[in-house]
Amino acid sequence: MDGHTAAELVTRFAKVERLASAGKSLCAGRVASSGAWRSSGDKSPARWMAHITGVSVGHALSAIETAENLAELPMVEQAVRSGELSEVQAHEISSAAAASPKSQDELLEAAKTESVAELKQRCARVRAAATFDELARYDKIRARRRLRHYRDFDGAFRLDAVLTPDAGALVLATLEPYVERVSRDLQLQGRRESREAMAADALVAMAKHAGACDSEPVSHSPRASVQVMVDHSALVRGSVAEGETCEIKGVGPVPVSTARALSSDAFLTALSMDGADVRCVAHFGRTINAQLRRALEVRDPECVVPGCYVSHNLEIDHIQPLAEGGPTTLDNLARLCSFHHFQKTHRGYRLSGRPGWWKWEKPPSSKNSRDFLRFNGSEPGNSG
Repeated sequence: MDGHTAAELVTRFAKVERLASAGKSLCAGRVASSGAWRSSGDKSPARWMAHITGVSVGHALSAIETAENLAELPMVEQAVRSGELSEVQAHEISSAAAASPKSQDELLEAAKTESVAELKQRCARVRAAATFDELARYDKIRARRRLRHYRDFDGAFRLDAVLTPDAGALVLATLEPYVERVSRDLQLQGRRESREAMAADALVAMAKHAGACDSEPVSHSPRASVQVMVDHSALVRGSVAEGETCEIKGVGPVPVSTARALSSDAFLTALSMDGADVRCVAHFGRTINAQLRRALEVRDPECVVPGCYVSHNLEIDHIQPLAEGGPTTLDNLARLCSFHHFQKTHRGYRLSGRPGWWKWEKPPSSKNSRDFLRFNGSEPGNSG
């Protein structure tokens, strides 16, 4: 067949595929709700569907969740039944519309013109705006964080990670200078590679540097930075109101408390917005210079919280946060372990005092054990 005929057939097969996917998801949802899957001896509806259709359990679970959400979303269900949405579009839109039913029409219109990546970002914003407790949403993501590796069908090494948006942005920002160095080396050699291939080489280079502990891993390249777009009013208030933004561009929404924490040691871009119009852009540059870092390393060799003796992977904290007018001076800085930094940033704990006389204050309603469990990705009653 000629190319034009093939292109027409691809369009038709895509419609058939969308219709088949819709029928499969809706029927799988019925199998799940009826309990018919138990007759096969599988542990869950998702495992049953994965076995029957030859997909992963995660993929099957997404299809069943889509079917469950569609029961309460008539506009989205009609679009799915008519073959207007792909399986990915249906899952993203149904999950977002389940959190905010009034967004159905907006998301369906967006699906007609936006790429899948753009639609995912839009749906993420809808879910974030519909979540009253942004810290609860952040905790939920953190609780399911993971990094696993496995071998592909041809023996290739594969990585799969689930991180909070700020952690993911930090990884990408740290990787970027290594990507630039790989790109420069390829140019000198007269070679060209895809962005994805260069990123893979850069990840290996970053791991080698971590093992070798070079003092200058990426000369002539910028240091890692994370840019957070946040309405100035939200940054001052400490929470996002309707219509306001607090997100890492290209990664997703984050709590304002995370933006405040990042402002201590990253590039923070605060946007003052009026609807879609950006009125003011304020850049808070990297605030902690090399001299301050060395002084802190000498003064605070361990986490300063009394009774905590962690001495590795310490994080620099503004005792009085920058957003509250705290200065970037040695007297207003301290090094904390990641757990205590998490408590201070997200759980209302306070640090006061001075070297040798530090005081760690709990918020009135704090339950330290629950904070520890949440930080480590488990909840009371879980075996983990």
